[in-house]
Amino acid sequence: MSTGHDDLAAWNRQRIVTLALELADSGRYENFADIAYALQFEHGMALAQALIDHPDMRRQLNARCADAREALFPETPEQPQAPERPVSLPAQSATPSFLRRAASALRRAGASAADPVAPGDLNSAAS
Repeated sequence: MSTGHDDLAAWNRQRIVTLALELADSGRYENFADIAYALQFEHGMALAQALIDHPDMRRQLNARCADAREALFPETPEQPQAPERPVSLPAQSATPSFLRRAASALRRAGASAADPVAPGDLNSAAS
């Protein structure tokens, strides 16, 4: 005697296998592991990996992934390319560093190495 639960489980297994094969044929996935992850986390099928984790199914999915990716991205013979020139960075950044800004502010305020501070000046400023 067949119960609705058995039919539902069979339908769910068939749905997961069919979707796994469709994902493999899409060419967007590298192998079985990528498909299992997509089924579980992108399609919300928590038991998907357990249902398709069989050596024959793994081989079939891996082969279909490879075939689909090869059809999408056929291998072309490598052509020599001109070497890329390294991008040279400017000697100074467009925005000055904190230390440069502080030194510039001190120079504008009149504090320079030519105007030494007398020891008495420091004491009078403290009182």
